[in-house]
Amino acid sequence: MAHAIIWIIVALILGIWTLLAWTADAVLTWPGWSTQSLAEWPLWLDSLQAPTWLAPWIPQMWLDETRAWLLDASPEIEAALKSLPDLRGLFGVIVWTAWTIGAGMLLLMGIAGSALVKMFGRKSAAARR
Repeated sequence: MAHAIIWIIVALILGIWTLLAWTADAVLTWPGWSTQSLAEWPLWLDSLQAPTWLAPWIPQMWLDETRAWLLDASPEIEAALKSLPDLRGLFGVIVWTAWTIGAGMLLLMGIAGSALVKMFGRKSAAARR
């Protein structure tokens, strides 16, 4: 039973780790980060809406102020993007390399946890006799 609990916990953490990696990959490799698409920035911001499940809890005024702030900040964002090289292809490799290392560490922790359970499980079973 303890082995199952350990591996269920490892699987849940691995699922969360994978979700975080997917999110980071999607954000870092988003095509909108290129300087060529910044001309379409105002159109994209106008089409930006809160998800339907979240909309009742976010005031529309807050969304409008955020859009206005992002439009005001667009020259600074454009200048920053023009000064940086386009590393979107490299970011994906970095994210998935970090995911692989983290998944390997989780696997090793699961193996170590199972080994500890097995090691201490024998002693407690022998002590009961």
